[in-house]
Amino acid sequence: MKKIKTLIALAFVSIAVFAQETTVTTQFHKIKVGHSVAYTDASELFINKFFPSNGGKDGFIGYNITGGKHNGEKVYAYDRGRSFAERDNSTPPTIDNIRWSDNWSSTVAPHIESNEVDVLVYKADYSNSKFEERADKAIVTEYTIKGIGNRKPFTDILKRFPKVWDKLGYKIAIYTTITGTDRMMSVRRLPNGWKELDTTPDFAAAYDELYGKGSFDRDAIVVSNWWTRTDRWMQTKNTRLTSKSENLRVLKRPLKL
Repeated sequence: MKKIKTLIALAFVSIAVFAQETTVTTQFHKIKVGHSVAYTDASELFINKFFPSNGGKDGFIGYNITGGKHNGEKVYAYDRGRSFAERDNSTPPTIDNIRWSDNWSSTVAPHIESNEVDVLVYKADYSNSKFEERADKAIVTEYTIKGIGNRKPFTDILKRFPKVWDKLGYKIAIYTTITGTDRMMSVRRLPNGWKELDTTPDFAAAYDELYGKGSFDRDAIVVSNWWTRTDRWMQTKNTRLTSKSENLRVLKRPLKL
Protein backbone atom coordinates (compact mmCIF):
# COMPACT_ATOMS: atom_id res chain seq x y z
CA MET A 1 0.00 0.00 0.00
CA LYS A 2 2.85 2.34 0.87
CA LYS A 3 4.47 1.68 -2.52
CA ILE A 4 1.19 2.45 -4.30
CA LYS A 5 0.86 5.76 -2.45
CA THR A 6 4.45 6.61 -3.32
CA LEU A 7 3.87 5.89 -7.00
CA ILE A 8 0.70 8.01 -7.02
CA ALA A 9 2.59 10.88 -5.36
CA LEU A 10 5.40 10.64 -7.91
CA ALA A 11 2.87 10.63 -10.72
CA PHE A 12 1.35 13.89 -9.50
CA VAL A 13 4.81 15.45 -9.14
CA SER A 14 5.64 14.42 -12.73
CA ILE A 15 2.40 15.93 -14.02
CA ALA A 16 3.13 19.19 -12.17
CA VAL A 17 6.65 19.35 -13.62
CA PHE A 18 5.72 18.56 -17.22
CA ALA A 19 2.65 20.81 -17.16
CA GLN A 20 4.77 23.93 -16.72
CA GLU A 21 4.68 26.38 -19.60
CA THR A 22 7.74 27.83 -21.33
CA THR A 23 7.46 31.59 -21.71
CA VAL A 24 9.30 34.58 -23.12
CA THR A 25 8.72 38.32 -22.88
CA THR A 26 8.96 40.49 -26.00
CA GLN A 27 9.18 44.26 -26.10
CA PHE A 28 8.96 46.56 -29.12
CA HIS A 29 10.63 49.97 -29.06
CA LYS A 30 9.56 52.69 -31.48
CA ILE A 31 12.47 55.11 -31.60
CA LYS A 32 12.04 58.85 -31.95
CA VAL A 33 12.99 60.30 -35.30
CA GLY A 34 16.63 61.38 -35.29
CA HIS A 35 17.45 59.44 -32.10
CA SER A 36 18.57 56.12 -33.59
CA VAL A 37 22.30 56.52 -32.96
CA ALA A 38 21.86 57.87 -29.43
CA TYR A 39 19.31 55.14 -28.65
CA THR A 40 21.65 52.36 -29.82
CA ASP A 41 24.62 53.75 -27.88
CA ALA A 42 22.61 54.13 -24.68
CA SER A 43 20.87 50.75 -25.00
CA GLU A 44 24.10 48.86 -25.63
CA LEU A 45 25.66 50.29 -22.48
CA PHE A 46 22.54 49.70 -20.40
CA ILE A 47 21.99 46.09 -21.53
CA ASN A 48 25.55 44.94 -20.96
CA LYS A 49 25.95 46.76 -17.66
CA PHE A 50 22.78 45.47 -16.01
CA PHE A 51 21.68 42.40 -18.02
CA PRO A 52 24.70 40.37 -19.22
CA SER A 53 24.14 37.09 -21.05
CA ASN A 54 25.42 34.62 -18.43
CA GLY A 55 26.46 32.11 -21.07
CA GLY A 56 23.48 32.87 -23.27
CA LYS A 57 20.91 31.86 -20.64
CA ASP A 58 19.93 35.36 -19.50
CA GLY A 59 20.00 38.88 -20.80
CA PHE A 60 18.47 40.36 -23.93
CA ILE A 61 18.37 39.40 -27.59
CA GLY A 62 17.65 42.43 -29.75
CA TYR A 63 16.41 42.47 -33.36
CA ASN A 64 15.90 45.01 -36.13
CA ILE A 65 12.45 44.87 -37.76
CA THR A 66 11.75 45.31 -41.46
CA GLY A 67 8.18 45.54 -42.73
CA GLY A 68 4.81 45.17 -41.04
CA LYS A 69 3.23 47.34 -38.37
CA HIS A 70 6.51 47.68 -36.46
CA ASN A 71 8.74 48.55 -39.41
CA GLY A 72 11.93 50.29 -38.29
CA GLU A 73 11.43 49.39 -34.63
CA LYS A 74 13.52 47.17 -32.35
CA VAL A 75 12.19 44.11 -30.57
CA TYR A 76 13.76 42.39 -27.58
CA ALA A 77 13.32 38.87 -26.20
CA TYR A 78 14.09 38.34 -22.51
CA ASP A 79 12.95 36.28 -19.51
CA ARG A 80 13.43 33.42 -21.95
CA GLY A 81 12.41 29.92 -20.90
CA ARG A 82 10.75 30.87 -17.62
CA SER A 83 7.71 28.97 -16.40
CA PHE A 84 4.92 30.98 -14.81
CA ALA A 85 5.99 29.54 -11.43
CA GLU A 86 9.44 31.04 -11.99
CA ARG A 87 7.83 34.37 -12.84
CA ASP A 88 6.38 34.31 -9.30
CA ASN A 89 9.91 34.35 -7.90
CA SER A 90 10.84 37.92 -8.76
CA THR A 91 13.73 39.44 -6.88
CA PRO A 92 12.46 41.96 -4.30
CA PRO A 93 13.41 45.61 -4.82
CA THR A 94 17.09 46.27 -4.11
CA ILE A 95 19.45 49.15 -4.65
CA ASP A 96 20.67 47.38 -7.83
CA ASN A 97 17.15 47.26 -9.22
CA ILE A 98 16.69 50.93 -8.49
CA ARG A 99 19.98 51.71 -10.22
CA TRP A 100 19.05 49.97 -13.48
CA SER A 101 15.58 51.55 -13.45
CA ASP A 102 17.01 55.01 -12.92
CA ASN A 103 19.68 54.39 -15.55
CA TRP A 104 17.11 53.30 -18.13
CA SER A 105 14.86 56.27 -17.37
CA SER A 106 17.69 58.76 -17.78
CA THR A 107 19.65 57.24 -20.70
CA VAL A 108 17.40 55.05 -22.86
CA ALA A 109 13.82 56.20 -22.31
CA PRO A 110 14.38 59.75 -23.68
CA HIS A 111 14.96 58.24 -27.14
CA ILE A 112 11.82 56.05 -27.19
CA GLU A 113 8.50 57.24 -28.60
CA SER A 114 6.52 54.20 -27.44
CA ASN A 115 6.94 50.60 -26.30
CA GLU A 116 4.73 47.50 -26.45
CA VAL A 117 5.16 44.38 -24.31
CA ASP A 118 3.78 40.85 -24.58
CA VAL A 119 4.29 37.61 -22.70
CA LEU A 120 4.32 34.62 -25.06
CA VAL A 121 3.95 30.89 -24.42
CA TYR A 122 5.90 28.43 -26.56
CA LYS A 123 3.71 25.68 -28.07
CA ALA A 124 5.80 22.54 -28.56
CA ASP A 125 2.90 20.56 -30.08
CA TYR A 126 2.62 23.05 -32.94
CA SER A 127 6.37 23.54 -33.52
CA ASN A 128 9.18 21.63 -35.19
CA SER A 129 11.89 23.99 -33.90
CA LYS A 130 12.77 23.69 -30.22
CA PHE A 131 12.44 26.68 -27.93
CA GLU A 132 16.22 26.76 -27.36
CA GLU A 133 17.06 26.92 -31.06
CA ARG A 134 18.06 30.29 -32.49
CA ALA A 135 18.66 31.96 -35.83
CA ASP A 136 19.94 35.47 -36.51
CA LYS A 137 17.22 35.97 -39.12
CA ALA A 138 13.55 35.04 -39.07
CA ILE A 139 10.17 35.73 -40.62
CA VAL A 140 7.53 36.35 -37.95
CA THR A 141 3.84 36.04 -38.81
CA GLU A 142 1.12 37.19 -36.44
CA TYR A 143 -2.31 35.56 -36.58
CA THR A 144 -5.24 36.95 -34.63
CA ILE A 145 -7.60 34.28 -33.31
CA LYS A 146 -11.15 35.13 -34.32
CA GLY A 147 -13.09 31.92 -33.67
CA ILE A 148 -15.05 31.07 -30.52
CA GLY A 149 -16.16 27.81 -29.00
CA ASN A 150 -14.45 24.42 -29.04
CA ARG A 151 -10.95 24.85 -30.47
CA LYS A 152 -10.11 21.16 -30.69
CA PRO A 153 -10.81 20.78 -34.46
CA PHE A 154 -8.55 23.80 -35.02
CA THR A 155 -5.73 22.73 -32.70
CA ASP A 156 -5.81 19.15 -34.01
CA ILE A 157 -5.00 20.53 -37.45
CA LEU A 158 -2.23 22.74 -36.09
CA LYS A 159 -0.60 19.62 -34.65
CA ARG A 160 -0.33 18.28 -38.21
CA PHE A 161 1.75 21.20 -39.44
CA PRO A 162 5.17 20.23 -37.93
CA LYS A 163 5.42 17.10 -40.12
CA VAL A 164 4.77 19.24 -43.20
CA TRP A 165 7.44 21.72 -42.15
CA ASP A 166 9.87 18.84 -41.64
CA LYS A 167 9.13 17.67 -45.16
CA LEU A 168 9.69 21.17 -46.57
CA GLY A 169 12.85 21.83 -44.54
CA TYR A 170 11.31 24.67 -42.52
CA LYS A 171 12.23 25.41 -38.89
CA ILE A 172 9.20 26.98 -37.19
CA ALA A 173 8.40 27.79 -33.57
CA ILE A 174 4.85 28.70 -32.55
CA TYR A 175 3.88 30.95 -29.65
CA THR A 176 0.56 32.13 -28.25
CA THR A 177 -0.02 35.38 -26.38
CA ILE A 178 -1.01 35.40 -22.73
CA THR A 179 -1.35 39.20 -22.82
CA GLY A 180 -3.18 41.56 -25.15
CA THR A 181 -5.47 40.24 -27.86
CA ASP A 182 -5.66 36.50 -28.57
CA ARG A 183 -2.88 35.91 -31.09
CA MET A 184 -0.56 33.21 -32.37
CA MET A 185 2.98 33.99 -33.52
CA SER A 186 4.72 31.83 -36.11
CA VAL A 187 8.50 32.30 -36.13
CA ARG A 188 10.19 30.78 -39.17
CA ARG A 189 13.86 30.61 -38.25
CA LEU A 190 16.28 30.99 -41.15
CA PRO A 191 19.64 29.48 -40.11
CA ASN A 192 20.93 29.88 -43.69
CA GLY A 193 19.76 33.46 -44.02
CA TRP A 194 17.31 35.19 -46.35
CA LYS A 195 18.34 32.99 -49.29
CA GLU A 196 16.02 30.35 -47.87
CA LEU A 197 13.15 32.54 -49.10
CA ASP A 198 14.31 32.32 -52.73
CA THR A 199 12.42 29.03 -53.05
CA THR A 200 8.77 28.52 -52.15
CA PRO A 201 7.88 24.83 -51.69
CA ASP A 202 4.25 23.80 -52.19
CA PHE A 203 2.81 23.52 -48.67
CA ALA A 204 -0.57 22.26 -49.91
CA ALA A 205 0.99 19.49 -52.01
CA ALA A 206 3.22 18.38 -49.12
CA TYR A 207 0.20 18.41 -46.78
CA ASP A 208 -1.81 16.20 -49.15
CA GLU A 209 1.12 13.80 -49.55
CA LEU A 210 1.21 13.30 -45.79
CA TYR A 211 -2.49 13.30 -44.94
CA GLY A 212 -4.27 12.30 -48.14
CA LYS A 213 -5.52 14.00 -51.28
CA GLY A 214 -7.87 16.89 -50.54
CA SER A 215 -6.76 17.14 -46.90
CA PHE A 216 -5.32 20.62 -47.30
CA ASP A 217 -8.46 22.12 -48.88
CA ARG A 218 -10.63 20.54 -46.19
CA ASP A 219 -8.48 21.57 -43.23
CA ALA A 220 -7.72 25.04 -44.60
CA ILE A 221 -11.42 25.92 -44.28
CA VAL A 222 -11.37 25.05 -40.58
CA VAL A 223 -8.17 27.00 -39.94
CA SER A 224 -9.37 30.08 -41.86
CA ASN A 225 -12.47 30.20 -39.68
CA TRP A 226 -10.28 30.45 -36.60
CA TRP A 227 -7.49 32.84 -37.48
CA THR A 228 -6.58 35.67 -39.80
CA ARG A 229 -3.13 37.01 -40.60
CA THR A 230 -2.72 40.47 -39.11
CA ASP A 231 1.01 41.15 -39.45
CA ARG A 232 4.29 39.83 -40.83
CA TRP A 233 7.82 41.15 -40.55
CA MET A 234 11.46 40.25 -41.12
CA GLN A 235 13.71 40.41 -38.08
CA THR A 236 17.51 40.42 -37.95
CA LYS A 237 19.58 40.03 -34.81
CA ASN A 238 21.27 43.25 -33.72
CA THR A 239 24.49 42.30 -31.93
CA ARG A 240 24.84 45.71 -30.32
CA LEU A 241 21.43 45.31 -28.70
CA THR A 242 22.13 41.77 -27.52
CA SER A 243 23.65 40.92 -24.13
CA LYS A 244 27.25 39.78 -24.37
CA SER A 245 29.18 40.89 -21.23
CA GLU A 246 29.00 37.57 -19.42
CA ASN A 247 31.48 38.44 -16.69
CA LEU A 248 29.36 41.23 -15.27
CA ARG A 249 26.91 40.72 -12.43
CA VAL A 250 23.50 39.33 -13.50
CA LEU A 251 20.33 40.88 -12.16
CA LYS A 252 17.48 38.40 -11.94
CA ARG A 253 14.61 40.81 -11.69
CA PRO A 254 12.55 40.89 -14.92
CA LEU A 255 12.54 44.13 -16.82
CA LYS A 256 9.40 46.20 -16.32
CA LEU A 257 9.39 49.38 -18.34
